[in-house]
Amino acid sequence: MKTKAAVLGYPNSNNLGDFIQSIAASQWIGSKEVLSIDRDQLHRYNGPKARLLMNGWFMEEPQNWPPSDQIIPLFISFHLNPTAEKGMLSPQGIRYFIMNEPIGCRDLYTQNTLRNHGIQTYFSGCLTLSLKRENFIKKDQERKGILVISPLERLLPQQDTSKKGGLKRLFISTLQLIKQPLKRSKYSKAIKILEAYLSQTDEEIQYCSQLMDPEAHTEKERMDAALAQLKGIAKAKLVVSSRIHSALPAVAFGTPVLFLSDGLEHPNQKSRLQGMESFFISTTSQELENKQFEIPEPKTISKDILDRFKKEIRAFLKE
Repeated sequence: MKTKAAVLGYPNSNNLGDFIQSIAASQWIGSKEVLSIDRDQLHRYNGPKARLLMNGWFMEEPQNWPPSDQIIPLFISFHLNPTAEKGMLSPQGIRYFIMNEPIGCRDLYTQNTLRNHGIQTYFSGCLTLSLKRENFIKKDQERKGILVISPLERLLPQQDTSKKGGLKRLFISTLQLIKQPLKRSKYSKAIKILEAYLSQTDEEIQYCSQLMDPEAHTEKERMDAALAQLKGIAKAKLVVSSRIHSALPAVAFGTPVLFLSDGLEHPNQKSRLQGMESFFISTTSQELENKQFEIPEPKTISKDILDRFKKEIRAFLKE
């Protein structure tokens, strides 16, 4: 039986960046009917044999690793978050990686972590870097305005979505509650600095969020919103964001990016940025204070990265 080409699905995700990564993977398949498999339930998949592009952040439920035998994986643009390492790097998990090496790693943190466990790797960058501007706007469309996507959101108090109980959870929840006033103050100050910085330009400024409540919006609505966000990025003169998957598509489209790293100091977040400095300018709100507004030169993507995407994915889907 012929295998089906598949991408990762995110039925419960509130982050449009996840859907943007699925769009980036789907473009390589070129079929209207692309199989979508829930990233956090890969172990449960029992459909036809599927060739799955494994790009993105892994994973919310690390105890569900490794995937079903019905999945043939291509590890490309793979990020192993510190929160999931213990669950995914069990002896069984390590064997699974070795069976499917080399692993294309989205960031240097993931690459070094896997190498330390004897797994062959290479730095792939993110698959969203292969998105094409002409697929989202009319040819030669003029760039207009500044698009500000989810700036500085990680400075805000984070909602505790864990269903686990116990004294440790209670302690963490209480600590978060105590920190709320300070976090809101930091966020308010950072936003005021950003607004003052952007007030120096006459360009039209549009604000939007990369987050969308899955309980209020269907998976299709969130996918449509991700497509609309990509169109907005393709049209903009400048993208300002604290979200990697707003910044990297902008790089792919040749759109200048200003990436705000406030709130990304924790190792779980910092790990995702290792190696990203070659793709976009990263700064903090504090560094923008009293600074003259300017649109940075867009970064160029290494031809080697794009060529390897083409080589690895086309060979994988032809097998």
